Amino acid sequence: MDNISLTLKKGDIAGPIGNNSAGKTTLMKLISGILERPNGTTDLNTKTEGALIEAPALYPNMTVEANLKFYCRLYHKDYSSIDCYKEDLEVATYLKRKASKLSLGMKQRVGLFIALIASDEFILLDEPTNSLDPNGINSILILIERLAKNHGLTFIISSHILSNLEQGCTKNYLLKNHKLICLDDDANAKYKIYTEDLSMKPLMTLLKLNDLAFECQKNDILVKGIEKIKQVLGQGGIFFTNFFHI
Repeated sequence: MDNISLTLKKGDIAGPIGNNSAGKTTLMKLISGILERPNGTTDLNTKTEGALIEAPALYPNMTVEANLKFYCRLYHKDYSSIDCYKEDLEVATYLKRKASKLSLGMKQRVGLFIALIASDEFILLDEPTNSLDPNGINSILILIERLAKNHGLTFIISSHILSNLEQGCTKNYLLKNHKLICLDDDANAKYKIYTEDLSMKPLMTLLKLNDLAFECQKNDILVKGIEKIKQVLGQGGIFFTNFFHI
């Protein structure tokens, strides 16, 4: 990673996007301290941090409540932390259930709960919607938005799927060539855009109707001003799932 810097305020949800193997998980592990940076340091202006990186670490033969109490003791937090978030996370009815009996989506919620026990300020979530069905994805993303709004939590959420980040992120970043590019400040940059199960023709037609400039290179459509492009495509009922800074 090359001199990466992020400026986030309370309640922000930042979404670094990148291809598989772009380094999203590595970035999360460096920020969280799981990995030691070989050259340089990682500085965080926050007292505590919580993280859900890869699969949540649950004891399968313990109940949800027992798992949460274990992490309360580990992080030197009162059990009142469980009461604080159990309704927001919608896990109250699952507290007496063994972790091994939980659905994948509920395990993700409990993993997020553990991150919240670790920190009520700053949370790192690496691909939190992986392997979830559409309803599960939407549920997790809405939950993250609610926690940021109601509790002032700051999140960094990584994903390789743009649509997962568009829903609630207040800041968007592209991880490319070991650098983190702030897309919100990159209005003149050029992007390749990709649509899911859609030919190029209707996309080009919509861009022309709205007087938006674009270039065609083989099977790619190149555009500038990505925020305006997203707005126009959304109004036209077209939602692309990925874009790449070039």
